Amino acid sequence: FFKLLSLVPPHQPVLPLVIVEEPKDRGMRFRYECEGRSAGSILGASSTHTEKTLPTIEKVNVTVSLVTKDLPHRPHPHCLVGKDCPNSTGICFVTFNPRNSRRHSFANLGIQCVRRKELDISLQKRRSLNIDPFQSEWETYGIEDMDMNSVRLCFQCELEWQDGRKDHLSPVSTKRAKNKALKITHLNLYEGPCTGKTEVYMLCDKVQKGNRKVF
Repeated sequence: FFKLLSLVPPHQPVLPLVIVEEPKDRGMRFRYECEGRSAGSILGASSTHTEKTLPTIEKVNVTVSLVTKDLPHRPHPHCLVGKDCPNSTGICFVTFNPRNSRRHSFANLGIQCVRRKELDISLQKRRSLNIDPFQSEWETYGIEDMDMNSVRLCFQCELEWQDGRKDHLSPVSTKRAKNKALKITHLNLYEGPCTGKTEVYMLCDKVQKGNRKVF
């Protein structure tokens, strides 16, 4: 989640929260925690090879989180990670001043996969932080029917007035963002003898540094 806090003039008309740049479908691969701190960056739908865009909203005081792709939208166990995301929370908090700009783009924001055995733990953390944008019934649905390869970004907006009053807008969600498969860019052999002992080279894109084994 992202929480954007700021002061706005009192009695100003409350306009709906608008997503002006959707996330790119299959624009990035979800990373596991063991792959390292970096989880890439969620790109905007209009990104090209030469020009990158980012998911962008237009409003003030916004909270963003991951929810399931299907209705009813429930909190998704996968985590948002980035420079503004507190460790182990899976959510992100950002502050900006709407007097300077009413738009905010989310840079350096990635999606981190949660392993199957840790899904319940991740959702319990979300519950303890009261992160449930659409007020879903936690106990009604099981994890087994969740799509682990598709998510939506959910934005919640909190308006804080100069007199201390706070207004909450209805949450809005983006279009689906789907996990991008790891791509093999080069393989030197496609077959070999059953006796083995054949040296094979496989090159993949965006693999984190470290020891890797292929079986």
